Amino acid sequence: MRVSTPTITIAVLTVAGAGCGNPGEQELRGTSEVLRPALELYSQNKLDTALSLFQSAVAGHPGDADSHAWVAETARRLRQFGLVKEETEAALAIDPCNSFAHTVLGDAYRSELSGWKETDADQSWTHYMKAVECNPGDGNPWIGIWSGAMSQGDRAMEERALRQLVETDFLTPSVLAFNRWVLRSLPEDAILITNGDWDTFPALALQFVEATRGDVGIINRSLLNLPWYAELMSERHGVDLQMGVAERESFRPHREADGTVVTLSDAMIYGWIESGDVSGRPLVFSATVYMKGFQKSARIQFAGAHWRLSPEADTRDVDAASVRIAMEAVSGDNFSTPEVSQQDRSAIRRLAARNRGLARAVLHTGYRYAEALSQSGDVAAVAEAAEWAERFANDAGLEGDHRGVVERIKEMVQGAAR
Repeated sequence: MRVSTPTITIAVLTVAGAGCGNPGEQELRGTSEVLRPALELYSQNKLDTALSLFQSAVAGHPGDADSHAWVAETARRLRQFGLVKEETEAALAIDPCNSFAHTVLGDAYRSELSGWKETDADQSWTHYMKAVECNPGDGNPWIGIWSGAMSQGDRAMEERALRQLVETDFLTPSVLAFNRWVLRSLPEDAILITNGDWDTFPALALQFVEATRGDVGIINRSLLNLPWYAELMSERHGVDLQMGVAERESFRPHREADGTVVTLSDAMIYGWIESGDVSGRPLVFSATVYMKGFQKSARIQFAGAHWRLSPEADTRDVDAASVRIAMEAVSGDNFSTPEVSQQDRSAIRRLAARNRGLARAVLHTGYRYAEALSQSGDVAAVAEAAEWAERFANDAGLEGDHRGVVERIKEMVQGAAR
């Protein structure tokens, strides 16, 4: 096993996302008995079946605004926009200040999220702002406000939205703990490319609320396809986009010979990879970013709270010293709380939280460490990794398949001793 100096880094981040009792799950706040069966399916992202049950709930309780809003939200995710409009109108006729219904409309009118032909940035903004006016404690619309504020160049509102995600407890302690762990592990002045919700909002919020690693530039890969966002990130973080305006405007997504689909954001990122950094800053990727194309010009090295890409590293290499530091810097107690808040209405985030995605990512740090050291026959170090994994899993309340990871590490101790 070699220790090499990386030129590029990839962070281990996952997208999080509910039930009762399980630290990875949480029942939606204000759930009524009639909605429970539908919400259970919704939290598993079984949207077609959930929609039918939500509609049954509406039929039995037509005066319940939230039931109508749940039909609308599920229909939005299924791209049934006629039903979205019908059900949000019904909800707002019952309760004109229904924050949930206004948030659904904010998301439906937002072009980055929606395939609706009626997308309208002004309408989206109006409904988001009405949602927080009606219910200041609802964190859901603040995600849309964050994006809208960036597109308008309103930095003050952008920062306010991120702060509200913390102050409304929308970002749970587990989510924040994971992002602190990752941010603190990154090289100085790194550019972090993210791909999903829980590797973007919490990290940005920590920068503003706790002044954690303000030197790290955070860029969302999906949003990088939007011209206004790419220009904003270039200006804000001083990065070269690798393409001129005309080249970006004429670019079309395409599939390469190996099946890799290259989007505009990917093309810019590949350029950064080829140069080895981003305008002199270390390049960092979250694990949620699809790696197939990125492996063309660099190899991966695992370093605990992040992955490193380096032309010098073997793909099976592990930086044992960095991994050990990462393991010592994290506690299972910080992941014993839910990975999704009571109010979060995202089916994707709730499904990910059921699987304890964040705690699992940390636990696998110990697994990779043990796997690498077992190959070198370091029995003592592998035994320490097994003890660490057992302690972390117990403190985090991990069960089921996660306990299987711990048992496999214990088996490595025996293998290393042979």
